[in-house]
Order: sequence, then C-alpha cells, then structure tokens
Amino acid sequence: MRVWLKAARAPFLTMSVIHCLLGGLIALCQGPIDPARFLIATLGVAMAHAAANLIDDYFDFATGNLANKTRQFHDSPLIAGQVTPRQVGIAAVICIVLAVAAGLYALVRGETPVLGLMLAGGFGVLFYTAPPLRLNYRGFGEFLLFLLVGPALIAGMSHVLTGRITAGAMVASIPVGLFATNVVLVSNLFDHDDDRRAGKGTIPVRFGRAFAVRLLAASSALAYGAIIGGVAFGLLPVGCLLALLTAPLAVGVIGAARDYLDPARYTPAMVRAIRLAVAVGLILCGAYGWTALHGSF
Repeated sequence: MRVWLKAARAPFLTMSVIHCLLGGLIALCQGPIDPARFLIATLGVAMAHAAANLIDDYFDFATGNLANKTRQFHDSPLIAGQVTPRQVGIAAVICIVLAVAAGLYALVRGETPVLGLMLAGGFGVLFYTAPPLRLNYRGFGEFLLFLLVGPALIAGMSHVLTGRITAGAMVASIPVGLFATNVVLVSNLFDHDDDRRAGKGTIPVRFGRAFAVRLLAASSALAYGAIIGGVAFGLLPVGCLLALLTAPLAVGVIGAARDYLDPARYTPAMVRAIRLAVAVGLILCGAYGWTALHGSF
C-alpha cells in the first residue's frame, strides 16, 4: 500500500481533497447539500488526480524522461523498479474507472453541465503527458493545471452540489488554483535542464528561469489580490483575509526558488510551496465553514 501511495503521489492528492472540501463548503453556504454526492465527487476527483500522476510517470518512463525523476520531491516506485509499467498502467485504468463512475453518479443526480466538467477533467488527465497531445510537453501544462485544480474543480464541485456556479466560487478558485500551480512551477524551475533535454516545454524552458521566478511572484500577488478584492466586493467571507498571514511563507517560496541553480534548495522550496498551498486552502475552508455555521465571518 505504501508503494502505491507513493506511485499515486499521495501527498499531492491532499490539495485536491482540500479544494473539494472548499467547493463543498461554498455550496453549503448556499443551503443544505447531499453528503453522499459530496463524498462520491471527492473520491472521483482524488481518483482522477491519482490517475493523472500514474499516467505522467508511465509515459515519462516510456519515453526515457527519467533524469529529473530520480531526484524529484516525490518518490517514483516505477523508476525505482518497485512496480512495473504494466502494473502502473493497470492502476491508472482502475483509478480512471472509479473517477468515471463517480462522475456518472454526479451526472445522473445532477444537470447537463456536469458532463462538460467530466469531459474537461478527463481530457486533462489523459493528455497532460500522454500522446498524441502531450500538453505538458507543448507548454500548456501549468495553465491546464491551474484550470483543472482551480476553477474547474472548485466551481465544478459547487455546481454538482447546488446546480449553479456563483461568482464567489470562481473568485475563491483563483488563489487556491494559483498556489497549487506554483508548486509545479517551483518543481519545473529545478527540473529545467532535464526537461529541456527531454523536449518538455514547461514555462521555465520556454521563457527562462528568471521569468518563471517573476511569474511565481506575480501569481502569488495575484492570488492575494483576488482574496482582498473578493472580500472587498462581498464575494468572499471576511475571514478569508486570514490567508494574508501566509504572505511570509510565499516570500520564502520565492526566495528559495531564486536559488534554482542549487539542487540543495529544491526540497526546501517544494516543502514551502506545498505548505503554502495547503495553508491557504485550509484557511479559506475555515472561513467558509464558519460562515456556513454562523452566517458570517
């Protein structure tokens, strides 16, 4: 079980679960929700995320893009020889089947737009790394990730539970989507040389690592700006402003990322980026949870 949790990159699945929880709490602020539908939808999202991670490892292994895999923040049992490519492929198919089953349940119990969300999620899961599109190799990886883990996930969860998407849900999806994407951007900064040799067109490869660091800072500022603006216009609970307390951690992420030429800074940068994404997500969940229970925060 530990091997397969590593293969699915379980620590990163935490962010998807937090985003699902946020979408559920946003929906709860609008009225009662169906707990079973929420739990099944969350399971489906987690399975889709796990499938994407397994597929990513499978096709990187198949194409020989292994150099950066041996020293990434997460372990890869496939690279370590603990599992075979066939086993990883079977595991990915199982995860996809479970995700589709959860999506079909939501579709039967929901409305037609759920089908669009399912198709968009399936497209991203299958073609993030897989041929023929290999979107992560063509420079669309970071942007696609933001859309999937931000607006599509949070607003989609809200729609599955309530039948509508509010402006507040869209605004709330921006900071959590950006900070989750920044985790990948930090990883790509340190993987620049290997990704370039493998032909993977990440943002640092296409535009340079100095630009990627500036983008990291700009996206962090935009995330905090979305929170401030959302509260100012009454779209987010006031308690969301507590997320601004994580700004020093964001500064630490940017500072560690600036040292991208030093491999020893990779793990500290990734740890801080993950902590930041999780912390902001949990604070927003807390603000919406309080609002759902007490009416305002």
